[in-house]
Amino acid sequence: MTQSRSLSRRTFVRLAAGTTAFAALGLFGCAAPRTTVSSTPSQTVTCDVLVVGAGAAGTSAALQAASAGAHTILIDKAAWQSGSSALAIGTLYGAGTQLQKAQGIDDTPDALLAYFMTRGGDKLDPAMQKFCAEHFGETIDWLQTLGVPFKEEVSLKGSDTVPRGHNIDDRDEVALAAVTQAAKDAGVQFVFNTEADSLIVGDDGTVEGVMALEGHRNLIEYQAKRTILATGGFCRNDEMIAEYCPDYKGVYTEVGPGCTGEGLQMGLDIGAAYLGHGGTNGILACPVEAGQSKLIDKKALWVNSDGKRFVNEDGQTHDVYYTVAHFPDQAFYAVYDQAMVDALDDKLAAAFQMGLDKGYFAKGDTVAEAADKLKVDGAAAQTQLESYNALAKAGNDTEYGKKAENLVVLDKAPYYVLTMGVCTHGSFGGYHVNTDFEVLDEEEQVIPGLYAVGEVSCGSFIYDDYPAGGCGLNYAYTSGRFAGQNAAEAVQA
Repeated sequence: MTQSRSLSRRTFVRLAAGTTAFAALGLFGCAAPRTTVSSTPSQTVTCDVLVVGAGAAGTSAALQAASAGAHTILIDKAAWQSGSSALAIGTLYGAGTQLQKAQGIDDTPDALLAYFMTRGGDKLDPAMQKFCAEHFGETIDWLQTLGVPFKEEVSLKGSDTVPRGHNIDDRDEVALAAVTQAAKDAGVQFVFNTEADSLIVGDDGTVEGVMALEGHRNLIEYQAKRTILATGGFCRNDEMIAEYCPDYKGVYTEVGPGCTGEGLQMGLDIGAAYLGHGGTNGILACPVEAGQSKLIDKKALWVNSDGKRFVNEDGQTHDVYYTVAHFPDQAFYAVYDQAMVDALDDKLAAAFQMGLDKGYFAKGDTVAEAADKLKVDGAAAQTQLESYNALAKAGNDTEYGKKAENLVVLDKAPYYVLTMGVCTHGSFGGYHVNTDFEVLDEEEQVIPGLYAVGEVSCGSFIYDDYPAGGCGLNYAYTSGRFAGQNAAEAVQA
């Protein structure tokens, strides 16, 4: 048995580095006693199925495993369910749902599969694309049976021409809460403040559980007949981003605080294969407001640092993200006139003023004057505004096809130029898994006893660009519910 009775080297390095950094910042008022972590487990806990990570994927996996009769434990390193799914807006992508039928939308999984294949799916295992297309709609219907409320309207997303975006009537935390309650009712044991550190591997290569740290100091051996990793992505791990997604190195992130990559690394340490093509999920970002700030107004004119318009401002956010993320400065600039500023509500007006005070936004009698203050080509921006206003007056954006209702003349001085950027919301890469969500090694052989679900394995479904809003969240719930069922059946076989 390997890696079963000692802390991994990365944990010692992480703990030591963290202590040194805080000490250097002077955050310790006096010398604190050194915490010693024993290499001998204080206890051994056994179960049929062990799930690591309490987000949408992990909680769904635990629910399904327990519902199938497996003694299931779910551990999470945080004190609460802090994964990225808890922060998601709450859109799930799927076809053939009851909601679509109620809206008179004629759609099938086969049609969804055809769409996936135009969005990079043709470069990946077609079996996984087919699996997701066939089961994403089922997952949405399944969540409804658990009491998750959805809005009646199904929306268009990405470059798709069929409405397939199913929007939770709130945020995803509502869905996660419903799945969590169902999991508790099914007998799942939730254990928080417990971080998986290394996989326990038998002499025959079978994964037999994990070594975990409770409260960063108490080593516990979790022995399990099947282990499901649902540890999220790695956007908060700068080294992993630089290695696996170098085009997005340095991009600001708003993912869950636990998305630091250790759950992926411990599988790579035992020979699991990595599958990914350098992509990330993301949105547009405002420096004075987290999340999808309304200051990123589609009625503004957006230019790059050369002062040139580069996109349809009311186009799909993810597509704009991919464009801006590849700019040298990873920034774009929104042009406002005074009329737009006057229309801001009190909350946005306060954020806007903060942007001016901090120098992220600039004001001028002309656009050229404001742009020059931010080192944007002012002359080009002035010329661009004039041509943009001509399109707006004509009511027809012949350059990028912006909708007429968002094509507004900007001619009330003074003018403002607002610095905007991009923000990662997930990493597209992780464990290579099959459609049973078993983890594969470099020879594409199954690593016995080990499954991976959600973002930590999404490179098996998403190539490099996001197919449409809601695909990642549905992959989390779908992969979780099937992996949990598969793991339970394997235990009972």
